[in-house]
Amino acid sequence: MTITNMTLVKVAAVGGIATVLMGFTARAKIENNIKTASFYKEALEQVRGHPAAVQLLGKPIRDGYINVGRSSENLIEGNKGHFTVPLKGQKQKGTMYLYTTKEDNDVEWTLSRIELAVANLPDKKLIVKNDENKQTIKLEVAVTDSKSVKNGET
Repeated sequence: MTITNMTLVKVAAVGGIATVLMGFTARAKIENNIKTASFYKEALEQVRGHPAAVQLLGKPIRDGYINVGRSSENLIEGNKGHFTVPLKGQKQKGTMYLYTTKEDNDVEWTLSRIELAVANLPDKKLIVKNDENKQTIKLEVAVTDSKSVKNGET
């Protein structure tokens, strides 16, 4: 029994399609695991409830696609994790940076820090949450409509 080249091409094509589909499925599963984690939900809730973040981005604040393929932006090393999440509000786009930790015996990750960067202030970040050093950080953000937001007050 001989196998023709056309049969081999068909088998290779089906194998290639299956491999690509498995890759997309794995990435979607990883992104879904991140987005359904309690630390992620807490981070979105805090950003959406933070007056300065709402002032900068505008309501509603929506999260975007997490590029889990970029290990420099989204990674877990030992007991620390770092995730980069694109956000979009009515006024502009931004990026939420999440920092997580966990103890050796813990199953759940704990949200330790949330930073928000926005398009029109590329050199500044709004600290939404900071439990890393257990200290309060005060930040003044200049908003484009000449108002300013101090310490989360509008």
